[in-house]
Amino acid sequence: MAGSPPSTLEEKQRALLQLRLRHKREEALARQSVASAPPEGRDQRTVSPLVPLSPAGTKPPLFLVHAAGGSVAPYAALAALLGDDRPVYALEDPGLHGGTIGERPLAALAATYLAAVREVQPDGPLHVGGWSVGGAVALEMARQDGDVALTFVLDTAIPDGSPSRPGDDELSAWFAADVAAMGAEPGQAELAERFPVFAANVRALLAFRPSRVDSRVVLLHAEGSEPGKLDRWRAYADDIQVVRGDHYTMLQSPHVEALAETMRDRLSEVSVR
Repeated sequence: MAGSPPSTLEEKQRALLQLRLRHKREEALARQSVASAPPEGRDQRTVSPLVPLSPAGTKPPLFLVHAAGGSVAPYAALAALLGDDRPVYALEDPGLHGGTIGERPLAALAATYLAAVREVQPDGPLHVGGWSVGGAVALEMARQDGDVALTFVLDTAIPDGSPSRPGDDELSAWFAADVAAMGAEPGQAELAERFPVFAANVRALLAFRPSRVDSRVVLLHAEGSEPGKLDRWRAYADDIQVVRGDHYTMLQSPHVEALAETMRDRLSEVSVR
């Protein structure tokens, strides 16, 4: 039941990671508010999308973009496994925190996130990535910036055929399936708050058409995902790796350990080039 305490070891570990993530986000937002109080008349709810998951380290940071649901919580376990010296930041959808949602072309979303990333790393080649919708946003960030060494695409779908615009009823069914597959049990109020973010991001992805970018693009395709997803990426990815799990479990134990190892290897390869 929702609200019941975690019972298994895996549930307790997940709960601890979620707590640490929330604390890190609160600390980041507190630092931001102290550094620059917004002027009179400005939207007080506007916050940076950046969430520091593992901010310490001397290696180039990795920036991970949220999936359709907007939260960066699914990256908590992955960030902890990418190495003690690898800073990891995630980009969370501002719509989850009172930001404007509305119509959002994926290119505009990428531009907003790229500006936030360049505040943390103003110079040098970037390392970006994302799971699901986040992979498409990361690819567009690489296209816009032009100085991205590595782009991770984690089991991202490429729309097949002409752009489609599903209605709210269809998207509600997708959203319910997505939440169930994640193993989450949010309350009705939280579901109502999150659905507009999910719907906007899915519609943005369905209208998106990828292109080749000046970056090493690594597709990490879940072995349990639809094979056609992989085939449609062959024109855009430089390196295609099949990883354990399905679209959701690839980011969960025990599969996330192998995913992190593959990502560490690719990051190391780029650093020695």
